[in-house]
Amino acid sequence: MTIKNIISVLVGLCFFNLVYGQSTALKKANKFYGVQEYAMAIPLYEKVYKKDSSNKLVLSNLGDCYRLTNNANGQIKCYGNLIKFGKAESVHKLYYGQALMQNGKSDDAKKYFEEYTADARGKNLAMYSEKYKSYYKNADAYKVELAKFNSAQNDFCAVLFNGTIVFASSRNKTAWINTKHGWTNDSYLNLYTTEKDDKGKDLKPKVFMGDLNSKYNDGPICFAKDFNTVFFTRNNANSKEISKDGTYKLKVLSASLNQNGFDKVIVLPFNNNNYNCAHPSLSSDGNTLYFSSDMDGGQGGMDIYMVKKGADGIWAKPENLGNKVNTAGTEVFPFMASNGLLYFSSNGHDGMGGLDIYETKIKDEKASRIYNMGEPVNSKNDDFGVFLGDDSKTGYLSSNRKSGAMNDDIYTFNILREVKRGKEIIIITKDKISGEIIPNTKIKVNNDELSTNEKAELQTVIEEDLNYNLIVEKEDYFKLEDSVSTKVDAADTFTKTLLLEKDPKLALIAVITDVKTNVPIEGVKMTLRELPSNIIFDTVLTPAAGDYRKALRGKKLGDKISYQIILTKQGYIEKSVTFIYDIKKPGDININESMDLKIGKALVGTDLGKLIEIKPIYFDLGKSLVRKDAAIELDKVVKIMKEYPNMYIELGAHTDCRGVASANTKLSGARAKASAGYIVKNGITKDRIVGKGYGESKLLNGCMCEGKIKPTCSEDEHAKNRRTEFIITKMK
Repeated sequence: MTIKNIISVLVGLCFFNLVYGQSTALKKANKFYGVQEYAMAIPLYEKVYKKDSSNKLVLSNLGDCYRLTNNANGQIKCYGNLIKFGKAESVHKLYYGQALMQNGKSDDAKKYFEEYTADARGKNLAMYSEKYKSYYKNADAYKVELAKFNSAQNDFCAVLFNGTIVFASSRNKTAWINTKHGWTNDSYLNLYTTEKDDKGKDLKPKVFMGDLNSKYNDGPICFAKDFNTVFFTRNNANSKEISKDGTYKLKVLSASLNQNGFDKVIVLPFNNNNYNCAHPSLSSDGNTLYFSSDMDGGQGGMDIYMVKKGADGIWAKPENLGNKVNTAGTEVFPFMASNGLLYFSSNGHDGMGGLDIYETKIKDEKASRIYNMGEPVNSKNDDFGVFLGDDSKTGYLSSNRKSGAMNDDIYTFNILREVKRGKEIIIITKDKISGEIIPNTKIKVNNDELSTNEKAELQTVIEEDLNYNLIVEKEDYFKLEDSVSTKVDAADTFTKTLLLEKDPKLALIAVITDVKTNVPIEGVKMTLRELPSNIIFDTVLTPAAGDYRKALRGKKLGDKISYQIILTKQGYIEKSVTFIYDIKKPGDININESMDLKIGKALVGTDLGKLIEIKPIYFDLGKSLVRKDAAIELDKVVKIMKEYPNMYIELGAHTDCRGVASANTKLSGARAKASAGYIVKNGITKDRIVGKGYGESKLLNGCMCEGKIKPTCSEDEHAKNRRTEFIITKMK
């Protein structure tokens, strides 16, 4: 009960006592209610109810008593009147909806679930109509039958012990179930055992090892795999163990088994007098114990916890299984099967009514998605107490479906076939271009590493309402990252085709040579920066062969690559070039085919333009004014001359043969002087740079066209003659 509800109850109680101060029945009812003796409180509250059927406190407390003793009709009466008279708290609408569901009126219940928004329970329970079909789709996978050894009293939580069956029962004196820790006016639980005779008939149950049973509640119970240790639930009425609220809490105990029975009964260290711990279940390896508790720090009500046992045999601090498993409602009766599936009961998840049984896969000590086990495992009443043998297929469950209320019975439980939870997906891997299948392909589905088969298919089940990342890897193909979602309204089975692109095995290759000797150079530092990001892609020193090779991983046909390549070596002028390339075919990309990767020393007679990347210097038609694009190239010369203050250069401008020779000489001279003037203006002394125009006097090929000679040269051949040279004339 929340602080808000507690305050409401106290305020209501004060008001009621003020008006009906002489009501002995009400005082007694409130006293029984305060110490959780709900069955004793019910007839007293009912007596008051007959006189005042609209009193909020009576309706609320009596409704709670009915709820905690599993009387759905009583809840409908009380919570329904609270709603009718406009006195209902939000939680009363939730309880009213749950009672309606237990009476098979799920459609009527949905309205009240939707009005409850204090936590996720309302939303979860309102999903019943949406998930109705899913509760029945695996009905053929289970067989549930009433066990023959049940009594007229409560029998529940059967487990196997050395070929016999051990279960909790009130057949001696009592009836009790820990749905909400509620007590009835019956006596306490004891543990019983039964087995089958030679003809397969159940023998009459008898008390299980009387020395284990106390005069109070004992059970449910679980055994270690070797049956040498047991864990069980018990509460004692020892005055030293009374809680702050005046009640006696349930605790988890352990005991050892010897030839005379059980001894060394101890209370496990995580128990406390002020909260309940109950329903233990031990993992197959004996190192993890699961149990339910309402200790502080949970999600609300009873939660499922796990506690690890260390190598020293000491139990660590319990850990709450988190909000995947636990809700603001009740989660009880955990059972860890040998196949790693955790079964538990809850009234806070989507369900069919009352407590439903759920399953989840525990992986790395974390719960996966929660699944309602549906019909016939669950019913509109309370279903709980699953136990499965080592085969994880046969066992028992408990339910009050037969007659409702507190009448619990044990049912045999068989899993007839594997139940695939979630949505079934078929992943097919194919070549993106050819469409051919690619078998035996590794696929990582979130954290699970799987693989397609010889038919290139992977069939698996993924959880509902989740997004999944897919990482696909196959030799000779690019790594593919994709995703799939079951949040959309997809069918229970769907196909996802993944198209992989073949790796064209691209690589950059190059050879660095000397500009004069054309001999490969060893020890050249080659730095490649990706453009436009300017991030360093690679840095190497060339070997004796002067060659370079680098695989272009992740690059595909149709991609465009762009790199700034910087070449440095002591004694040589640094060279920087920009390499841009459209990838049109697989294999090696030879940088030398489109880029001059020769470097040289600053020697007299060498053209500086061959040592650094200088683009052609352009001028407007018939003019000699230095343009902005020409200035960028001339700045490169300025930079080198500043790095080499002993360098002297003749800047020579050349034209092709077209036009009048004298005019070409004059214009080229003007352009050479303008270019040299720009360099001087930017920090180089006049004596270090001379501009000279050569016109068409120094053609590089046979493209002459003076007089009667008619040129047959192509435009590219003429362009070779139109050039600007930066000849080193002196190195002081």
